[in-house]
Amino acid sequence: MEDPFIQKGSKSHYFRGNAPTSDALSLHLTSTISSNQIQDKSLPNVKLSVSPNSEEYYHWDTDVRYSIEVSDAVDGDSKYGEININEVLLEIEFLPKTDREEGKEIIKISDIEPDDKGLSLLKKSTCFNCHADKTVLAGPSFSKIAERYKNTAGTIKSLSHRILNGSIGEWGSMEMPAHPDLTSEETEQMASYILLQGGKKNNWVLPGLEGTFRIIKKPGNVTEGIYMLTASYTSTSLMKGQFSRKLHIK
Repeated sequence: MEDPFIQKGSKSHYFRGNAPTSDALSLHLTSTISSNQIQDKSLPNVKLSVSPNSEEYYHWDTDVRYSIEVSDAVDGDSKYGEININEVLLEIEFLPKTDREEGKEIIKISDIEPDDKGLSLLKKSTCFNCHADKTVLAGPSFSKIAERYKNTAGTIKSLSHRILNGSIGEWGSMEMPAHPDLTSEETEQMASYILLQGGKKNNWVLPGLEGTFRIIKKPGNVTEGIYMLTASYTSTSLMKGQFSRKLHIK
């Protein structure tokens, strides 16, 4: 299966074309519990830009470039290099054509969901330096791991042991370093998230401030679809700023 996502910063990143900044779709995104709630000024401010800009439809099997800017009262501003990029995340989910009201509900639900414990630990570790969700970097992707191993309690314990103590020979000759700063409980949470996220076929997680993803090829039984994009940042004070928007695909 062709990998639809290529992140800037990975060994296989690329940008096609040089779309001017004025073409980017800029959205100021802040975490809310509901659309009527007053913004909490202590939350990080997140800005998502998407290019090319289309207010109507995006097309199957085409590239979308994105960049995320973050500012936080305590942590600082991404434009000055003050933000930990591993805490910046773009989550994407593909859905067959959905009516607008249901789409609004999806946005509200995503606003109040905290990070999975395993994901939080992965972001604070060095794991994303070698592993990605659907892209193969120095180590196997989450999807490749989920293809090889069943999501069972035994598998989670086995993967947890490798994360904690390191391993070699499981995926070629490259050695995975040990992570003695973590506990067995924490590595089990990480392994559980890797298997769960890796098994999702129409959901992608991209850490970092910018990159390019490719919209999937048109499924045979679908005429139109929606890409739900959620940009987020979790601050050192554990405050999460995020919001979601839709791309209509046909």
